[in-house]
Amino acid sequence: MKTLIFTSILLLCICIPAHSETLDIQVMADFVPQDGGNPENEATTFLLAAAAELGDEISLHFVPSSRLREWQQLRKMNNVCLYNKLKTPEREVHAVFSQYPLMAFPSNKLVVFNKPTIPDAITLLQAIYYYDLTIGVTKGRSYSEEIDKFVRLNDEHFFILDGATNAPRLGQMLFQNKIDAVLEYQTVFSNRYKRAPGMSSIRYLSLKPEKAAVFGYIACSPTEVGKQAIALFDKALKTEKVRTLISERLMALFHEGENTQIVNAFNAAFEH
Repeated sequence: MKTLIFTSILLLCICIPAHSETLDIQVMADFVPQDGGNPENEATTFLLAAAAELGDEISLHFVPSSRLREWQQLRKMNNVCLYNKLKTPEREVHAVFSQYPLMAFPSNKLVVFNKPTIPDAITLLQAIYYYDLTIGVTKGRSYSEEIDKFVRLNDEHFFILDGATNAPRLGQMLFQNKIDAVLEYQTVFSNRYKRAPGMSSIRYLSLKPEKAAVFGYIACSPTEVGKQAIALFDKALKTEKVRTLISERLMALFHEGENTQIVNAFNAAFEH
């Protein structure tokens, strides 16, 4: 009888899952959200919303780091995550990415100053060879798989600024006619330089072929801890609460017409 009771208790202990520990994640970022303050960009808001949805399943600790160093830390440590990152085959070798996007943007624009004769839509090939433009980009940032490859193969036509935190310098150089163009999101550029005297002479050229939207994902260390974190983030991003928050904010963030296209592309990413 005692043996039967002991066996029953043992089986019960095996069947009842133990309370899982909180997953501690180091989030490398260009900045750290202020204690008790508001997040400094939309992607941070969305990441914190996903973490809040997960409750005590995950704990995020933000660590200030440059864009170049954050990828190094992701490969060195087993519990590092980055966010709002483009997913490219080159990056997927060194990180595990979320299945679902955290953020959506319109395609990058070719921003030009005092160049009224260039068409509203061109290819990068036309920009550098036909119009002989020197284009400013920041090192360590991915613009898209296609654009990154084009820059590598034609780097003599690009002014590559080392240090992602110095990106605003590119706009200043554009206004000073030290470079001919920069690659940037229209909303980011217009908000950053909205008080600049020369904004009336700025144009945003579409790069052919243009995509409906560009997505920012969560990327984590290619370890068991990183995979666990990605599984949790995907679970949170799939919830109606988080998806609705992101969709509504994207609709308010971007220009009319452009915002509908972005939100539709964002929602479509969850159908696959």
